[in-house]
Amino acid sequence: MTLRLTSALLMCACLGCSHPSATPPAAGSVTPSAGGPPAPPFARSSEFEQYDKDDPCALLDAREVEAVLGAPLAVPPYRSNGVGDPAPTGKTCVYETAAFRSISLDVVFSGGAQIYSMTVGMLNGLVKGGGGSAEIANNVRKNFKLDDGTEMSGEWDEASLTSMSCCIFNALRGDQLITIDFTASAATLRQAATLVDSAYKRIDHPLKFDGGAAVAAARALEKTRPQPVDVCSILTRAEVEAIIGPLHADPVSHGTQGCTYEAPLQQGTAQQYDVEVRWRGGYSDWRSDQHVAKIGGAALAQMAEDVGKTALPQAVKDAVAGPYETGSSSTARPGADPAEAVTNTGLHLAAVKRDVQVSVASRFVDADKAKALIGAVLQKT
Repeated sequence: MTLRLTSALLMCACLGCSHPSATPPAAGSVTPSAGGPPAPPFARSSEFEQYDKDDPCALLDAREVEAVLGAPLAVPPYRSNGVGDPAPTGKTCVYETAAFRSISLDVVFSGGAQIYSMTVGMLNGLVKGGGGSAEIANNVRKNFKLDDGTEMSGEWDEASLTSMSCCIFNALRGDQLITIDFTASAATLRQAATLVDSAYKRIDHPLKFDGGAAVAAARALEKTRPQPVDVCSILTRAEVEAIIGPLHADPVSHGTQGCTYEAPLQQGTAQQYDVEVRWRGGYSDWRSDQHVAKIGGAALAQMAEDVGKTALPQAVKDAVAGPYETGSSSTARPGADPAEAVTNTGLHLAAVKRDVQVSVASRFVDADKAKALIGAVLQKT
């Protein structure tokens, strides 16, 4: 009798007696806590799962990033080893919309001070040593100067923009380093710095989130990108000639990278419309090109001022350094991202659709025809 009673008690303890065993929620499900606010979107809040304490995706609520991106995420935040390489144990977390606007967060939990010193500090030092301006090599402690000249303090000891970059912000706290790359988005530096501040406030008590769970979804999203094709095959010869006139010669293909169309002679000179297509990273390239062109323009204005030994009027400086000319194209629409209208950096006319950039070298061509050609190519990508 004693043996049977003991066995029954042991069985009751193991099975929970009259309390049925809980069933773990499905992966990716959201389970709000009793009496509390609902868990963040995409949170995996099951006590039966183990979370990686060094998961870079556990430092930001997806809603915070969606507010900055201005659009919902196409897939849950996912870990990655780099651009186009989702990986369950990646050191970078990617937040991406259906239009492939994205923000990536890279976190070094230990050893960040050495990395910051060797990369960010050294690069900025080289820029300063080479005569770069303080704006380019912005490397200050505690307070970080934003685009509008105001300073923003955050949960970091030192912060800096990567030299010659508009949109890679590095923040060091102790031996932890957080780097946010917002080049592939329309986010401002202030917005990006605010996200880094939030990440540091959460780093000691991260969200229960599995950034590796969405890798399959991220890979599926990758497959929805336009696939590269021979650029000369995008438009028919008749379509091209309707835009720039009868071709002087057959189109010259550069494979999936570009196509050259030679227009009729103008004052004895043939006009070559060199169409270039960047099938991936077109948006981030567009934003980087704008930034680099502005730096180059500012440098030219400063050189002219130094040579002339006379301060140039601000209007002249602005004319050289930007803003850039934005023209119309068939892809532009009210309220659209500036990248979706044809923009002139001084060297190229360019526009972006989703993440595909189409550009035409702007020298020695008819600008209106070049813009129309860009719009026609974008419509078919």
